[in-house]
Amino acid sequence: MMTPWWPFFGAHQPPFTRDIPVERLWLTPALREWQARFAAVVAEHGLAVLTGESGVGKSTALRLVWQTLTPTHYLPLYLPVSDAWTPRQLYRALARLLDWPPTPFADATERQVRDTLWTLATQQGRLPVLALDEAHLLTPRLLQELRFLLNFALDTTAPLAVVLVGHTELRQKLAWRPLEAIRQRVTLAYQLPPFTAEQTARYIQHHLERVGIDHPVFTDSALQAGHDWSQGIARRLNAWARTCLLAAYAAQSPLVDDSVVATAIHELQWAGTVSS
Repeated sequence: MMTPWWPFFGAHQPPFTRDIPVERLWLTPALREWQARFAAVVAEHGLAVLTGESGVGKSTALRLVWQTLTPTHYLPLYLPVSDAWTPRQLYRALARLLDWPPTPFADATERQVRDTLWTLATQQGRLPVLALDEAHLLTPRLLQELRFLLNFALDTTAPLAVVLVGHTELRQKLAWRPLEAIRQRVTLAYQLPPFTAEQTARYIQHHLERVGIDHPVFTDSALQAGHDWSQGIARRLNAWARTCLLAAYAAQSPLVDDSVVATAIHELQWAGTVSS
């Protein structure tokens, strides 16, 4: 049986994994602001748009607010989208999420979804909160359909709240003149920023402390190099830090210094794991 590498640094489990419980996340000011403002969107049955570069932490931001939706008052609905979808496929996917078998008739499925959302929100006291992930793939036609979904009862309060999660290009798409009507329904448009250099260092420290490492492992210059290489993008930073620790372990070095960083970056670039 192979000996795990992380006890070498004093850790009780591997650091920089994706399965961190929400309550143990390190919250940047941006994540705290997003959490507070999302609560207002839900209270208004509104439409939120969460965008950011690939790997910046949009899924983490969604997990953060998702755990605040108590099952007695909310029905969280998560749906990754496809650029090949038509409105009919959207409603069929929503029907399945709502535990309704889609009918072979598009109009009937659409009516089924709308009626169920309305019943949940107005009669059962459970507001559906729909997250559409990879929303930058939505076609203009589908974005228009969302407007009808939010506004199908003659401007009364919508029977659901919606959050569109996608790359920065989603903001550019919503700026198109033909989509002005849906853009006017946006309650919150939030761009999740990358880490600053200071936040990068704190993020690394948090992940190390979380697994029991209570002493410095990364030198200051190594942390700066990690920030420069990752550009403050959480996914890149995780890959960089983990590769650095593995390189340090291979060299039996208790510290990640400049020479270890050089080895790690060479490995990452050679493997094409994350682009610099």
